[in-house]
Amino acid sequence: MFNTVFKKLLSTYFIIIVITFLILGLLFSQLFGSYFFNRNTRLLIEEGEKINELVIDYLNGYITRERLNLELQAVERFLNTRIWIIDKRGIIYGVSSDEEKWIGKQITMKDMLEVLKGSTIIKKGIYEEAGKTPMVTVGVPIFINGRVDNAIIMHSPLYEITKAIKEVHKIIWTAMLISFSISIVILYIVSRKLAAPIKEMGQVAQKLAEGDFHQRVTIYEQEDEIGKVTNTFNVMAERLEKIEENRKVFISAVAHELRSPLTLIQGFVQGMVDGTVNKNEQEKYLNIILRETKRLTQLIANLLDIQKMESEEYPIYPKEFDINELIVRTLIKYEEEINQKGIGVNIDFQKEEQPVFADKDAYEQVLINLLDNAMKFMKDSGKLNIKSYAFREKVWIEIQDNGIGMSKEVQQKIWDQFYKGDVSRNRNEKGTGLGLYIVKKIIDRHRQIIKVESQIGLGSTITFSVAVKKN
Repeated sequence: MFNTVFKKLLSTYFIIIVITFLILGLLFSQLFGSYFFNRNTRLLIEEGEKINELVIDYLNGYITRERLNLELQAVERFLNTRIWIIDKRGIIYGVSSDEEKWIGKQITMKDMLEVLKGSTIIKKGIYEEAGKTPMVTVGVPIFINGRVDNAIIMHSPLYEITKAIKEVHKIIWTAMLISFSISIVILYIVSRKLAAPIKEMGQVAQKLAEGDFHQRVTIYEQEDEIGKVTNTFNVMAERLEKIEENRKVFISAVAHELRSPLTLIQGFVQGMVDGTVNKNEQEKYLNIILRETKRLTQLIANLLDIQKMESEEYPIYPKEFDINELIVRTLIKYEEEINQKGIGVNIDFQKEEQPVFADKDAYEQVLINLLDNAMKFMKDSGKLNIKSYAFREKVWIEIQDNGIGMSKEVQQKIWDQFYKGDVSRNRNEKGTGLGLYIVKKIIDRHRQIIKVESQIGLGSTITFSVAVKKN
């Protein structure tokens, strides 16, 4: 994976750099070529305007032909430019060099004769009149009394411009080659740096897939995308580790909760089959078996509810109902147990009717689980206080008992799966440890609040909220 990502990054950036440098090199070459060509042409035109004045002076008789030729030869040496002066018929009558053979020859090329029509021409190429050497030709008309009477033709060899351009090209491509080499080194380092976290994440992901959830990825730069991805990856690994720990705890707890009643049921049934249990005691043990099977049924029902809640498949169907009426109806279900233990129940409702907006069946389960938990830890002749009141756009329910209470440490754990405090174990209470966990899940699903206050030996108070329908 590392090699693949690294090679892809390296090759992609390499292609981008090569294309970029080629385009820049060609643009710079074209730019400097145009610059030198235009510069040379501009110089020729400027000198042509100066020669224009000399020719006019010659034609007016102010200077001699020898003076004119000397001036033309000076310009030729300065610019390495051959200069012809032609009359309106295209016949050369003045040259910058000492080659008298050009004197008297007539220019016949159409583009050169355009200058006699008053146009300044700039041409690049080979002209037979000037020889076989590639030239830049500039033609400047000479106006006398508003008419074109003569013209100046200047030929500058292209190799002068080409030589300068080649030197510039040499500098450009040398600089680009050095820059390209430095870029490749930087590219290699950056590509390795970018690919390293991906490689490490691949290795860690493989170990996670094999069940080693303690693995983590090294955190690189926190501010960039790679840092954020590695940090998110580690968060995912931590959650997977937590899920794995919860799974192990869950399986262990479920196995324990199932094994205890099944062992008890198996023992009593085996005793009845073997005849070790007297017939007059069989009803007693059958009642125990019945109680344990109910416990198993409740455990399975709770597990199914938890599975739905944690998979987001547990639907909430809110509707308006009277929470006070639901409290009273739920208490009636515990009437027999309340009477058997001699528990005194005190109900304090702020209003006779207290409408709320929530899932009625879900809150009924909350009340059942909380009442069941309260009476489980209450002594005989205990007291149970239930209050309902409206406060800050919510209805609050308090369930207070004077049972054995719990420590601060236990209060933080009662909402966990399968948690059963040591006190309850010492009292040999039979519970699944899922009731309060389900209560917390239901309250959270309704986006409401639940809290507990308790002191050892003084009892506990659990308070939770219910939403009110907004007008």
